[in-house]
Amino acid sequence: MLSKLALAISYFIAGVYILSILLPSIYCLRQGCKGPAELDAFMPAFGLTPFGAIATAFSLQNTIQQIRKGQSWSWVFWPLAVIFAIVLLGVIALIGFFVYHTAFHR
Repeated sequence: MLSKLALAISYFIAGVYILSILLPSIYCLRQGCKGPAELDAFMPAFGLTPFGAIATAFSLQNTIQQIRKGQSWSWVFWPLAVIFAIVLLGVIALIGFFVYHTAFHR
């Protein structure tokens, strides 16, 4: 019971993290972000990066386990696996970007 609750919390945090990235991105694509003040909409995503990355990793692991079970409804987890994998690759790129700029741009 406790593991299912932890998994539900993990999926919720991953969903909030993905939406905190997606919604400002859609806004910037539609209206056009013209300056640094409008990029403040991404600050919740940066703040949630540690928790969001961990929750997304746990959610991706569970999604892959559900796909491997091969049940009749396991096709539902394929889009989730793709989304979680893209988000994790983005987090890895963000961390690499931060390391590069802190190490080489002093």
